Amino acid sequence: MRRLLVLALCAIALHPAWGGEAGWHAGVLRIPVPDGAAGTFNAAVFYPTHEAEASWQAGPFTVNATAGAPPAADRRFPVILLSHGRRGGPLTHRELAASLARAGFIVALPTHVGDASGLPLAPTQAQVLVDRPRQARAALEAVLAHPRLASSADAGRIGMIGFSAGGYTALVLAGARPDFARADAYCRDARDPGSCTRGTDAQQAYSSARPAPPDLTAWQPPVEPRIGALVLMDPLAVMFGPSGLSGVRVPTLLYRPESDAYLGAEANALAVERGLPAAPAVRVVPGAHFVFVDPCPPELASGEPLVCHDAPGVDRASIHREMKAEVARFLHASLAGQRDGRTAP
Repeated sequence: MRRLLVLALCAIALHPAWGGEAGWHAGVLRIPVPDGAAGTFNAAVFYPTHEAEASWQAGPFTVNATAGAPPAADRRFPVILLSHGRRGGPLTHRELAASLARAGFIVALPTHVGDASGLPLAPTQAQVLVDRPRQARAALEAVLAHPRLASSADAGRIGMIGFSAGGYTALVLAGARPDFARADAYCRDARDPGSCTRGTDAQQAYSSARPAPPDLTAWQPPVEPRIGALVLMDPLAVMFGPSGLSGVRVPTLLYRPESDAYLGAEANALAVERGLPAAPAVRVVPGAHFVFVDPCPPELASGEPLVCHDAPGVDRASIHREMKAEVARFLHASLAGQRDGRTAP
């Protein structure tokens, strides 16, 4: 199965219809997302437009997409959810999102309130793990109902990308069932800073001495059946065993870094690779966990060495150029067969 997936990816790489950016420009909107009793949060949505691009600054980030541009209306575009990592934010993946918009996707990046940089943190990591999948689903519904985006969105072609804790979010929505007792058992002895938060930090998901809290053991994870493809970038998956992954039955492209010093590969990316019912296409890239975050602006790099600095010889910009093209090809190919009655050919 893995060999067939690899051959399929190689074949579509030669087809010009799937090649890189496809003639559109990137537009971007910030939209409000209703979240029930939890209130409203924002999502950044990148989308294809025919309007010329105009870059702008959002704090330290340069956003290479035209704010408020009219969405292209000549066809319907697949919708991709992109879930950021722990204490990250939508703009940490702005370049990937803009690239996918130019390749013909609408990309929704929810702000995971309670687990986002610059915003108050949730009182417990257990709450974060419960909130994340719900927030991602709410962002999808907001895009599909948005007055400027709905007519360009193809509700029959939906995929999801997740980095780190965003990979956990994507797996849950695709049908995975977490076992937090499994994660607790792993974290009793593991020296794995990305998987196991220790000490007195109130954000910890589970400690090395306690079972999972009641709000996790009683939780019924949501499933988003419309998701037709996954891209996972070094996913947090320590809470998934083979039985928990058995419900994920969509094409999956899995990236992991050569170094697993931050997030242990054996309990996370490799567990996903071995546990999914259909073997994913796997790519191993130079660097460590945070190589999957967009290259940092200079003003952030000095204050965030763990996230922004790569080992000598690791060219993050080059890695991202290759990933952007490959992710677009994979999503186009994986979602091509999904249609609903509202879509154009």
